[in-house]
Amino acid sequence: MNDPVLASKMVMIAHCVARAREEYDKDPITFFGDITRRDAATLNVLRAWEAAVEMGDEVIGTHALGTPGDEREVFTLLAAGGWIDAALAEDLKRTSEFCRAEFDYQAAPLPALVTVVKRGLDGLQAFALALVTREAKENSEAGASGAAPVA
Repeated sequence: MNDPVLASKMVMIAHCVARAREEYDKDPITFFGDITRRDAATLNVLRAWEAAVEMGDEVIGTHALGTPGDEREVFTLLAAGGWIDAALAEDLKRTSEFCRAEFDYQAAPLPALVTVVKRGLDGLQAFALALVTREAKENSEAGASGAAPVA
């Protein structure tokens, strides 16, 4: 893995996913009534999502894949460029809806948070792995052809 930005963001996503799940898994029944645990899970979901968007922006900028108009378009451009599959892009866009509501101070419903923690976070980790794997492949091919690796 040659890109330190992608590497650090991948580690951050893994950490945030683990923390969000840890808060929910402590006791799913009392999760709804414990604002501290809900806030911790929500903030870790947001941090993981932000890191994924930043990873996407890094790849898009480095490989001149276009100019995203918003966070959802980051995933669209990466799918169009073959960096992630279309189904993953759609899953990430659904997670983006939850995160946008939180950023806009429109509290997302608690069932949405639980859905993201239980299923949506897998998409963020798959996304990070896809970008890191593809970037490593791009760099190894550039090295094998004698071209300078893309940073």
